[in-house]
Amino acid sequence: MANYVCLIQEGQEAERQKAALAEGLRELGRAAFGDDPAATEIEWRVMKRGFAWTAGEPSTSSLVIRSVPVGLPLDEREPFLRSICTLWVEQTGCTIQEIVATAWDGPLPI
Repeated sequence: MANYVCLIQEGQEAERQKAALAEGLRELGRAAFGDDPAATEIEWRVMKRGFAWTAGEPSTSSLVIRSVPVGLPLDEREPFLRSICTLWVEQTGCTIQEIVATAWDGPLPI
């Protein structure tokens, strides 16, 4: 089963766009790995204002962690991670510096 964990900031556009982002993530998983979108789990964790900081300022960044097949080759991993970042920028209007995508080999431990 495919799993995502998305850490987003309270009050940011990603929080308002969760449904569109979830749909996009499910489609990216289907295209890259043949995932069944209905069986894809997405966990949203919203960081309260003031609980996350970057360079001394309240953070506006999001983090997307996705379980991938163990040993996924770099030539497949990189385009998939780029596609997550592109989706986030297009849906939320954030900058590329405000989205971090991580591919975790095997089941997510969180």
